[in-house]
Amino acid sequence: MGPPASESDLAALRQRLPWIPDALLAVARWVGAVSLPDIANGYFMFSPSHIQGMLYHDDGIPDRIGEPFDEDVDVVIFGADGGGALYAIAVGDVGTVYRLRECGYEQGIYSGSADFGVTVVAEDLDDFLDALLTAVAAFALNGSITDL
Repeated sequence: MGPPASESDLAALRQRLPWIPDALLAVARWVGAVSLPDIANGYFMFSPSHIQGMLYHDDGIPDRIGEPFDEDVDVVIFGADGGGALYAIAVGDVGTVYRLRECGYEQGIYSGSADFGVTVVAEDLDDFLDALLTAVAAFALNGSITDL
């Protein structure tokens, strides 16, 4: 784990992404970036500067999960696994966490094929962090790989 994010980094993130979920800012405030490259294929939670860099457009709106998925939701990308999947949290009160696997990205919209795509992995960030902790513990105990 990295050092906690500075107040200036958090303020810059909030300014660039005013709709970022408070739960994500809280994790960055206490933990900072998380890098677990040796757990399964690896798990990573990004620093505030990296999260800002994941937004490739400057139109003031969040990224979106789009066609052909049933999800039509604004998201913030906050992490990844070592297998190429991204983790996104829904903007707004719900805060559902999604895994985006082999999705394309164009003009702020993630899309892909029905064979891969988008999976709900947790109801909120707390549940995601609990699942991540369980995956780390299982891997440390006996090398079990838990898919998030």
